[in-house]
Amino acid sequence: MGVLGKDIFNFRRCVEHTEVQFGAKRYWLEDISDPIPYGTVLTDLLNYDTKPYLQKFSALEQAITEKNLDTIPDHLFSLTEELVAMPFYRIFIRFLETADPLAYLASIDENAHRYIAEDIAAGDDSYLRLYYRVRDDLAVIQQQYTWFLDSFYEGTPFEKKKGQRKEPLAERMLQKFLEPYVSGVSLGASPDVDAPQVNIQFAMLNMAGCKPELVEKMYFDRLIDFVYVEFMRGLQKGFIPKRCTNCGKWFLQTPGASYSYCTNIAPGEEKATCREIGAKSSFREKVRNNEVWMVHQRAYKKFFARTRKGKMSKAEFERWSRRAEIMRDKALGQYDTAKSEEEKAEIIEGLRIKLNREERL
Repeated sequence: MGVLGKDIFNFRRCVEHTEVQFGAKRYWLEDISDPIPYGTVLTDLLNYDTKPYLQKFSALEQAITEKNLDTIPDHLFSLTEELVAMPFYRIFIRFLETADPLAYLASIDENAHRYIAEDIAAGDDSYLRLYYRVRDDLAVIQQQYTWFLDSFYEGTPFEKKKGQRKEPLAERMLQKFLEPYVSGVSLGASPDVDAPQVNIQFAMLNMAGCKPELVEKMYFDRLIDFVYVEFMRGLQKGFIPKRCTNCGKWFLQTPGASYSYCTNIAPGEEKATCREIGAKSSFREKVRNNEVWMVHQRAYKKFFARTRKGKMSKAEFERWSRRAEIMRDKALGQYDTAKSEEEKAEIIEGLRIKLNREERL
């Protein structure tokens, strides 16, 4: 029974059949109320360490091979705990029994413990279907999306400079010849992971603290299918994972922003983030490589020192600083268009004189 294609009775489904409601700039998983920016799950999965999951999966497989009925349920429950802590699933799975009711039952009921272990040891793979799919999907996601994104960013500036046009994501994909991988064979992988065929319903989302929104509702049976839709919708709206120039981890680039560094604590640091360190490093590099910036910084340090010694008030220094920035930016433009070294030298000397005048600017 339904109205406009919407099922009125939405009975409890297994975790393999996940409901997602896609809005204009964010989406909602299952019945959680917190909105999620596009690209969040893919970014987390690209950074996700798969070793714990694979090790627990291997331990379970070994117990099955040895037909160890006493340890199979424990290994299955341990694997379920790892699944629930994984990006995507940890967002909407609040209880272990939601992820795998049988694994949870086997962990608390001795009779169920034995029956489930016997079925698994006898070759009933229905208990492990979700875990096999997640294992296979993780491998494809980390391999193919890393390849796609590295190809996308290859040869392009990591951070947009002042006055530089920001290139649309779709335009960049065409220039990098990535168009064939957007549909058809999903991101260059085998036909076995072809782009999913999804059914769409529409729903009105009206949550406390949010404006009412007409959303598209989809159901996903595979993690890789969800990631594909999340990634492509993110590209449409300006969300895309980006690799940090400093630590190498992925972070989510949002529409209108352009950063080279993430906001995680930098390697070897206690408090400073990669973005803070990167900003300082980029600034120092900019000053070293440009005479206009060098002259400006020398004058800045000179007047700042006067302020600290009480020879110049803070208000006077702030006025000087604002005027100095205007003169610096004007000189930068003139310097870039100068046709000779003599002309550049005149621009630098003129700026030095203006910045270092004794009178209050």
